[in-house]
Amino acid sequence: MKKIILMLAAICMSVSGVHAEKVIFVHGMSLIESNEECQDTTGSCNGYWQNLPVDDYTLAGYDGRRNPFVAVPTAGSVRLLELLNKYCRKDQGQTCRIVAESLGGFTTAGTLAMYNRTGLYNVLYTTQIVSAEGGSEIANLGDTAIEILKFVFGLQDNQLTDNLVENHDAIQALVTSNARGLFDHNRTNGTVFYHVAANKSIWIAEPFLPGEDDTLVAFHSACGYRTTGAFSQCMGEKIRQCNWCFWQRKQLITPWDGHVMHPSVPNGGIPMRHTEPHNDPTYILLD
Repeated sequence: MKKIILMLAAICMSVSGVHAEKVIFVHGMSLIESNEECQDTTGSCNGYWQNLPVDDYTLAGYDGRRNPFVAVPTAGSVRLLELLNKYCRKDQGQTCRIVAESLGGFTTAGTLAMYNRTGLYNVLYTTQIVSAEGGSEIANLGDTAIEILKFVFGLQDNQLTDNLVENHDAIQALVTSNARGLFDHNRTNGTVFYHVAANKSIWIAEPFLPGEDDTLVAFHSACGYRTTGAFSQCMGEKIRQCNWCFWQRKQLITPWDGHVMHPSVPNGGIPMRHTEPHNDPTYILLD
């Protein structure tokens, strides 16, 4: 009887601890403010995170106008490493999870790939919401990218005047060749990456983004595919190098190692635009 009671107590402790780990939220690109004051705080971070269904969480507050991997104190990777060292060290018995959006998905993937090779940080999984881990063809457009971003986010010229240099820094980092060549995306070091891809596009973005997209990021990036291409679904699809290359045999392309779909998201994505899913609690926690 005593053994049974101990077993039931252990099970109850295990169940109650399922969502006990610290959850770190990593925001995406911020065109008009750095958000650095949000570092290691709770709340919405200038309205960025809302409806959070967790109690034990903290925010990564970094300069979302910059390349997250530059060597400055407010860069995304630097700020995320600060939180990993505080809340996620395996040698201190800590575990955590990460919820990342857009540029934050690129920041998270690169930080874990480059700085967790020894397994020091015990990150159970990261939820990659409309992740720009593989870059964006919008960023490939250079100066034109600013105009598209202004349209998508509903910004005026005077809101960006003092931030153009920093914004170009982040955009340059998300050029597809840069984002894919910076680190080994297959190196997740034990962390599972759950992807949330959205498929609601608008006319201004469709000519530049191959396959399905969410107005700023195409499926090849949001789904974690190993290569760029015109994909209509996530997690494995046969495609040619271009839509009109009929002389080529279609090749099966798969995601990077350790990258899977979020269990609440179908392979065809969800009918939302790029700026919408991160405030939907459905995609923040796994069932």
